[in-house]
Amino acid sequence: MAEPPATRRHFVLAATALLLAGCQTIPPLGPGTAIGAIRVDVSRLVELGVGPRAGVVKAGLEQELARGFAGQRQDGGATLTVALRGLTMPTYVGGDIDDGATSDYLDSLVTVTGRKGEVLATYPVLSMNAASDSGAWFSPGIDQRRVERLIVNHAAWIRKMVLG
Repeated sequence: MAEPPATRRHFVLAATALLLAGCQTIPPLGPGTAIGAIRVDVSRLVELGVGPRAGVVKAGLEQELARGFAGQRQDGGATLTVALRGLTMPTYVGGDIDDGATSDYLDSLVTVTGRKGEVLATYPVLSMNAASDSGAWFSPGIDQRRVERLIVNHAAWIRKMVLG
């Protein structure tokens, strides 16, 4: 019997995340890196039909990154650009086992550029949360909490990859 496409897709996403994590060849820039601007591009999410949620992700990620990089902010510093490439939030109806089929994913490419536009570093980032981490599937506002938790997790991974 063939495996459902959603399960296969999540397996591929998880395997890709592990591969990218293991193949990280660009070291963190370090805690002394000055960040002058933070930009979040959700145009790909809009193309994918994410709808109004793309704006929520943009605003939330900008806020979390500003908070996470507050100690590194400095006029004239490097520009941190996050290009969101995918948002996956499968239908969640509860269950005791999280096999990845009910996990939420946020995928981006983070580019840090210097004052003259030179690329200092590029990091692919794929973060994942179990949908159940945000509460019971029947709770009011569950999807909003899922997005919020995914944004916080993604911002933390970006900070870790850029600063170490």
